[in-house]
Amino acid sequence: MALTAIGQSLPQFTYDNYDGWSYNNPGLELNGDNIGDGRIVLYVSTGGLVLQLISPSFSCQGIDSISSTVTWFTRNIANSEFDLTRTALTLAIDDVDGNPVDSVTVTPTTPGVRTHMLDFTIPVPKGMTTARLRLVAWRANVVSCGAVRSATFTAESSSGPTTSTGDVDGSGTVNISDVTTLIDYLLNNDTVINRENADIDGDGTINIGDVTALIDKLLSGN
Repeated sequence: MALTAIGQSLPQFTYDNYDGWSYNNPGLELNGDNIGDGRIVLYVSTGGLVLQLISPSFSCQGIDSISSTVTWFTRNIANSEFDLTRTALTLAIDDVDGNPVDSVTVTPTTPGVRTHMLDFTIPVPKGMTTARLRLVAWRANVVSCGAVRSATFTAESSSGPTTSTGDVDGSGTVNISDVTTLIDYLLNNDTVINRENADIDGDGTINIGDVTALIDKLLSGN
């Protein structure tokens, strides 16, 4: 059965949309300028530090797989020691505690260019409800490395659309626990929610107005 793109809200990574992402390069801030200028490099240092880019946690309820296109900028192609085969990029899916679950690796194939558009598809294990995405270049060094300029993610399912306005916790039903989850999220942004389902009033933002709209929805039985 063909997979169908669904409206599940996934974390995206661009110069103006990187909320919740983390980058472990000491002394280099994760901001729009550094992303746009190709400074968010991924490689393994001679000291063994594995530079990685990690997404915030998100609900993967009902998702069969995640497709991604990553803009991978290889900076040092003019260096005689540059080796394109070392710039392979890995997209991993981890559980909420950071334990690896699965990964897919793509190697750029066009020599002599700096910008590569790498396409990934990674399966989401059945029963997995919360995940993180991670980008890492295990074979790259400081010369043969790349930088992530953008990464877009799309959720896909063999059963078609699964989103439901008000199903904030991704349980498949809309009930009082969704109200509690939404309030917890507003008080503490670390709470995992389905962001698209949480925009109850459809104004493009998630705020106290959505709590009121969700309570009204439950009381009216809609």
